[in-house]
Amino acid sequence: MPRTKKEAAEAAVEKVKAVAEDAKSAVKNAAEIVTEKVEETAEKAKAAVEKPARAVKKAAAKVKKEEIETKVVIELPNVSESADSLIERAKADWTAKGNALADMKQLTLYINAAEGMVYYVVNDDYLSGNFAV
Repeated sequence: MPRTKKEAAEAAVEKVKAVAEDAKSAVKNAAEIVTEKVEETAEKAKAAVEKPARAVKKAAAKVKKEEIETKVVIELPNVSESADSLIERAKADWTAKGNALADMKQLTLYINAAEGMVYYVVNDDYLSGNFAV
């Protein structure tokens, strides 16, 4: 039992230091446990994400392999042309009229077999041009 106020204060300070040291140790241990649990959870989450991600990549590769090459050929009396060549001709006609190809965001072709003509509309605006098939 302390004899003086000074001794009592010193004893109290020692008790506080001991409690603070215990608290510091407890906080350090808790931090280590939390860090360990976070790392475990992160590893589990990573594993849980990797499996579906691999499945998605595999499915995407399979779909890519199964893409079908297509070609459209338009046959009119005395004429047979691919859709691609008609599209290129429409683009050429558009630029020959002084328009920039970069301004073309959408192109629609109308093929009139009776007239032997291709009419095209750029950007759903209006009849932009035509040419003979």
